[in-house]
Amino acid sequence: MVFNDRFEAGEILANMLKEYANDPDTVVIALPRGGVPVAYVIAKKLNLPMDIFFVKKIPSPYNPEAAIGAVSENGLEFINQRAVAMLNVSREYIEEQKRKILEGIAQKRALYNKPRISVKGKRVILVDDGVATGASMYLAAQALRQEGAREIIIAVPVAPPDALALLKEVADRVVVVDVPVDFMAVGQYYRDFHQLSDEEVMDLLKAS
Repeated sequence: MVFNDRFEAGEILANMLKEYANDPDTVVIALPRGGVPVAYVIAKKLNLPMDIFFVKKIPSPYNPEAAIGAVSENGLEFINQRAVAMLNVSREYIEEQKRKILEGIAQKRALYNKPRISVKGKRVILVDDGVATGASMYLAAQALRQEGAREIIIAVPVAPPDALALLKEVADRVVVVDVPVDFMAVGQYYRDFHQLSDEEVMDLLKAS
């Protein structure tokens, strides 16, 4: 399936999640930036509060595009030990990258002017515009569970089968529109998959 844009993907997911509409104990949380338009539509359609939660990759010292792990906004980390051993990456490098990432996240949170909603005792619908490896979403689910989320529902428009299996380990429920076996990249399932600007994100957060 190919979605016109992230808003259309959100509409379809909202219909699949309509049993949670108007529930005072449910909150929709997006992984920014791409997850924000999808989550915005879900939150609007289901009349639920919306928040964001940051997870950023820890880049390889030899290739900034490649990840050797990830860190969440509340400091939880996932490290690919195999990659770290293979590349001989020091713990000092990882700690320095984590510090920089958490500083950057704090700046974004301030820029977006979005105080966090407490997830303690809540059902969290965790949203992104798609999943490739599933590592960021996996870490986000773990981090929010650690903060006291009662239930985690992962909702994404598209995910490959192996990532779906990974996410089922950490979520109470995973809702996916399309699970293609020939998955290459999230962007191939959208006609419009432009990189969202900070302004677009802020407009959607304000409107939510």
